Amino acid sequence: MRNSFLTLLMVVMLLPLLTTVVSAQDESHIVVAGSGAFAIDENYDGDLDLVRVIASIGTNAPVAVVGVEVIADNSDMAISFWNNTTVDYGESFIANTTVKAWEDGEYQITLRVWDLESELLTYEEDLGIHELMASLTPPELEMTLESEEWIFTGDTCLIHRVSTDLVGEHYGVMGTVSIQGVPWLVGEYETPLDCSRWPAGDYSVTEHYRNGLGMSTTETISFEIHVHPPPAFIVNQTGRSTEAGTPCDLEISPTEDTQLAEMSIQWVVVDPAQDVTSYEDLEILDCTMWGPGVHKVRATLTSPQGRDTMVGFNVVRLPPTPDASLDVLNASGDSERWPAVSQGDEYEPEPIFMSISATIALVGSGGFLFALILGLLVGNIMTGGSKKEEEMWDSVPQAPDSEGLPTFVDESGVHWRQQPDGGVDWWDVAENQWLPFQQ
Repeated sequence: MRNSFLTLLMVVMLLPLLTTVVSAQDESHIVVAGSGAFAIDENYDGDLDLVRVIASIGTNAPVAVVGVEVIADNSDMAISFWNNTTVDYGESFIANTTVKAWEDGEYQITLRVWDLESELLTYEEDLGIHELMASLTPPELEMTLESEEWIFTGDTCLIHRVSTDLVGEHYGVMGTVSIQGVPWLVGEYETPLDCSRWPAGDYSVTEHYRNGLGMSTTETISFEIHVHPPPAFIVNQTGRSTEAGTPCDLEISPTEDTQLAEMSIQWVVVDPAQDVTSYEDLEILDCTMWGPGVHKVRATLTSPQGRDTMVGFNVVRLPPTPDASLDVLNASGDSERWPAVSQGDEYEPEPIFMSISATIALVGSGGFLFALILGLLVGNIMTGGSKKEEEMWDSVPQAPDSEGLPTFVDESGVHWRQQPDGGVDWWDVAENQWLPFQQ
């Protein structure tokens, strides 16, 4: 209602000018009877923030196709506002154009009237310079990162995006937001961006926006995603090299930032008879009843991200004491297969021949021959090893087939690919296959 009243008031103020005819119109049938530009404080804050341009257009021809152009120039940028119409003889068209300031400063306002049929400029007028305060904010982009200070693959990582353009929205010339520096395709206004599934690496994500008036802005955010560390742990052994049946256990002790509750645990034990036994998800493995001999043990921890660490060692169990229980003796197996136990300080060597000196001489000469034969064998083994090494290097696996899906290689050389549903796979070199990445 207030805007209508202001427009009517301005038209009334122009009435004394209706008899004015600009000399430039002498050769045209389009007549500008009056015009003016008025600065207005729209929000009553004491600052002028827009200019309203009004012009009365008529014609002395039966009909005229008129284009009214208002140009607002603040030295950084000039914008044209158009109002096209058809005017009949004897009628007047009141052109009403509002220019809202997009920056603080001086605005040069110019009025132009065009004959659209002949595409000729029939009228031009300087409507003065007006000091305005911005009422429309120019384009703005904002990106904020929601994450821990140190980001690992799979950790929470969200990029919140905000874009505004009141100038483009007001004048109907909105632009588009482009984004660069992301491993996968994202929507123009998609927010938040989930970067928890991105491969490890340094990222510099840049957004750029430009509207139809040529106003543009750019925003950049940088961060690094680190490879999630593998589990770190040691195995504490109780009852090392003691008799079968005496207390013995193996306990996994996590180190650094490893959380044992998040890990999957696997034990693999090869006993002296080369039989293999596996145990799952045991933090403490009881080795009390293991039979005499050397047991080869491997403990493996696997993180939720699929990274694993293996620790291997041997557990030696001695033959049970003569007074051991029946259960211990049964668990220890055939006593004929028990390993011999050193007599320590009580051991006295027995000569092979008549005397110790003769035995030493024979063993020494035999040792020389053995060393010569061993040297020849080692030379053959090293030659064969060199050939095998060359074959191994020749068979280094190439980049895996992504099956048409987008791929990415992180700084550790791990290959990643993205599924259509947003899921991510990583290439397991040991298994020679794609495995789904799980947080």
